[in-house]
Amino acid sequence: MDPYKKAIDIVNRPDTDVSRDPNRKPDEVLRFFQVHEGDKVGEINAGRGYFSACAANVVGEKGKVYAHSSPVSIERWKGNPIEKRLREFNQSNLYPVVGEMEEPNFPDGLDKIFNIMTYHDAVWSKADREAMNQSVFNTLVSGGIYGILDHNAKDGSGIDNCHDIHRIEKSFVIEEVVSSGFMFDAESTILENKSDSCTAMVFEKNIRDQTSRFLLRFKKP
Repeated sequence: MDPYKKAIDIVNRPDTDVSRDPNRKPDEVLRFFQVHEGDKVGEINAGRGYFSACAANVVGEKGKVYAHSSPVSIERWKGNPIEKRLREFNQSNLYPVVGEMEEPNFPDGLDKIFNIMTYHDAVWSKADREAMNQSVFNTLVSGGIYGILDHNAKDGSGIDNCHDIHRIEKSFVIEEVVSSGFMFDAESTILENKSDSCTAMVFEKNIRDQTSRFLLRFKKP
């Protein structure tokens, strides 16, 4: 069976996660980010662990996934959301880590690091994005992948809509990450939605989980 399909077919997942799969396409996202068995992976601002848990299923027993939460998110969730997840849906290769976005406290030598729908959060929360990207760069092995997924903003908007509607312009992200020393490797259109005007708040009911999103893959030389 395809290892990416198998990763999301595993029954040890909350129903709320499974219900989001058709719109989030985690198997295809993980394939694009080239996650393999045995990889060591980190996710910045992992939320409740949706993508981190899927990645842990792909890397298997020989791999490890580190799901990051910031102190602010732990306060908002009234406890570490990854620890809460593991109490009900245990995965022995999924590890919670705590730190700021600029210093997630990942161990060195990771093969992949994800920033899933939270790069725009680094803008409006006034995180030091240069420090964040440099930390990712330093943590990855040579040839390691930095994968970014976020909500498309209208062309020319840059970072203007990061707070009000939680969107960011793709070209802005590419330029900023490349300036941190990464090579832009590839992009994917699997999560594009041409009917999305890119002007609506991403949490509105009629567009939630159906926004047009970009997928970018960067590599450390």
